[in-house]
Amino acid sequence: MFGILAFGASITFGRGDNAHGGWTGRLKEYFEAQDYYHCFYNLGIPRESTVGLLKRFETECRARIQIKRPGDKFVILIAMGTNDSRLNNTSDNPQTEPKLFKKNILKLIKLSQKYTQHIVFIGLTPVDEKRTQPYEETYFFNERIEKYNDIIRDSCQKNKILFLNMFEKWKNLDPVKLLGDGLHPNAQGYEKMYQIIKDFLIKNKIIK
Repeated sequence: MFGILAFGASITFGRGDNAHGGWTGRLKEYFEAQDYYHCFYNLGIPRESTVGLLKRFETECRARIQIKRPGDKFVILIAMGTNDSRLNNTSDNPQTEPKLFKKNILKLIKLSQKYTQHIVFIGLTPVDEKRTQPYEETYFFNERIEKYNDIIRDSCQKNKILFLNMFEKWKNLDPVKLLGDGLHPNAQGYEKMYQIIKDFLIKNKIIK
């Protein structure tokens, strides 16, 4: 068995791309087509933050990561943090304070290492601020998203964990054209994410 567990929130879930299931749906199709024993698990839950993920993380891992043969391999992908950066109801009420967010990321790294050494964190994507202030009674700012992205990056570097800086890659593109509602990617945006993530995983010999 070669399994990939993808943890995250609505962008991991694929919100806004019913036809193809977001970047995870595309990666699942690519990965599982390679071998009958390849299995991709989309474990994204819309609106979730690191606080919520920590409550279910080990339960999800224990149910799926079962090493029965010497060649069994499991990969944990974590794409989480945008919801932690959001401000609720007003522009000064954070979902997760940066200090707690860093603590949660470090805990996720430590827990992941209990189950596999193949761990990848995927960075956050910018938003179209004209459409995210407010967004469903919450506020998303690129400055805050980048700050939380940097926390993930620094935590991964310190612990020698693979990190894909999606924020930097999207800054060189046109985020406005890649977003469906200002926050979630549209089909074109998810396709771009999929290509970047797939190439990164292949380059780092996580998948073929």
